[in-house]
Amino acid sequence: MTQQTFIIRSARIFTGLADAPWAEAVGIRNGRIAALGTEQMAMERLPGADILDLPGRLVAPGLVDAHCHFVSLGRSRLMVDLRRLPDIEACRRRIREAAARLEPGEWLLGRGWNHHRWPGGREPDARDLDDIVPDNPAMMIRACGHSEWVNSRAMAIAGITPDASDPPGGRFDRDESGRPTGLLREARKFMMAHVPLPSGEEMRAAVLATQDEALRNGLTGVHTCESLAEWRILADLEREGLLKLRVHHLLQPGDLDEAADMGLGPGAGSERLWIGHVKHFADGSLGAGTALMRDPYSDERDNYGLPYHDLPELKEMVTAAYRRGYNVAIHAIGDRAGTNALDALAHAREKIPGPRRDRIEHVQIFWPEDLARYREMGVVASVQPVFIGTDWSVAERRWGRERRCNAYGWKTLLDRGIRLQFGSDAPVEPNAPILGLQAAVLRQAPDLKPEGGWRPEERLTLEEALSGFSATAAWTAGREDRLGSLKPGNLADLTVFEKDLATIPPEEWADVNVQATVIDGEVI
Repeated sequence: MTQQTFIIRSARIFTGLADAPWAEAVGIRNGRIAALGTEQMAMERLPGADILDLPGRLVAPGLVDAHCHFVSLGRSRLMVDLRRLPDIEACRRRIREAAARLEPGEWLLGRGWNHHRWPGGREPDARDLDDIVPDNPAMMIRACGHSEWVNSRAMAIAGITPDASDPPGGRFDRDESGRPTGLLREARKFMMAHVPLPSGEEMRAAVLATQDEALRNGLTGVHTCESLAEWRILADLEREGLLKLRVHHLLQPGDLDEAADMGLGPGAGSERLWIGHVKHFADGSLGAGTALMRDPYSDERDNYGLPYHDLPELKEMVTAAYRRGYNVAIHAIGDRAGTNALDALAHAREKIPGPRRDRIEHVQIFWPEDLARYREMGVVASVQPVFIGTDWSVAERRWGRERRCNAYGWKTLLDRGIRLQFGSDAPVEPNAPILGLQAAVLRQAPDLKPEGGWRPEERLTLEEALSGFSATAAWTAGREDRLGSLKPGNLADLTVFEKDLATIPPEEWADVNVQATVIDGEVI
């Protein structure tokens, strides 16, 4: 349904504006916010407009998943789903069932296993696949995307032998004799070079289904961290009029030359799909034990994590992106990785001064002395509140109680004057912002554990959480002049929840659906 001129009233309306965060009514005309304030004001500004009475609902600026892998989320629909399975035997059963449907030699891919959920917590290896998938190369990607569990046939195809060197930024786990075990760390890019791509029709259908789900979840936009191959898929959909979401596309550094040859540069594209930052990696993940730390892991005293790119490499890569006019995003989960990311940004800014809208992705644990640098440099902390449910107990065990005061510290970041934006990292976690809102306010998983919330002093308010999914995402994308709030003149992107989150307990939010998703004034 498309309505060119209409007024939403009788709902609670969060405007996203600091001086007037709440309003009684919002009016929309020709795809833009035309009135905001009292019901009387809106009706005087838009006489004859259709009226949408939405009592008991919450209206907010269109919510944006500011860190995901959108096309990869679509591709994950084509893989064996191993999410939230309770033990390795449950994974093996599901993998065996999928393998039975394949032709010999056909690749089998899966995603979502998490050994921290399994009794004993043992990580899997090739022996756990070889007996159930003897005739097919198989790779099962960990939930975080930073470890790969492969069988012997896959290792043979990829040339992973006792004499093989580790891939750049990664590692092949080996047994005492030096033989690769089938557990790989930070080697997915290496492995994917040997895996046939899905057909164009398969990917198209998967991405459209993923878009439908995102719209149902109330998302009006995403920031997706992917390659030019994924850009092309989205650009094709846009040309056909099928791309409904707004997509801020973060490029990989290896794609910059090709992008330039295609005439693509910073900000290139349209109001629906445009080129954004260049994304770099400073380390891996907490769950895979590859997040780069200043001190060793509490449960693995010889492990400091892995530098996906070391500091000299990061400095060079960030500087190269600046020379082309890009802002940058740097994946940094460990505290040493965060410091390295800030050092690389400072180095590049000294070489190439200018205004920047850089971001550090995840910031799951920070070095306290770095907080002032975040603020002074204007670096955005791009975090994923929904990680709390999966990570809190792992962080306690792997990083220890002494370091917990620096972990997932969203309130601390805000209080220090650091911009905070929210995402899901889908397909790592679901791209449902209601789950992120709940986690930000409660510091709990959807099952409401741990009791009382993990580090409850870091809880955020509903307003702060909504802003993390809207205003900051618009700023980092350079679209704050038309997105991120309901300011008159802005593009009319709104998310409408079927219940008013401000009047029901946060413990009930996970069950709240989206009433409507509005983009450019169109009720999608």
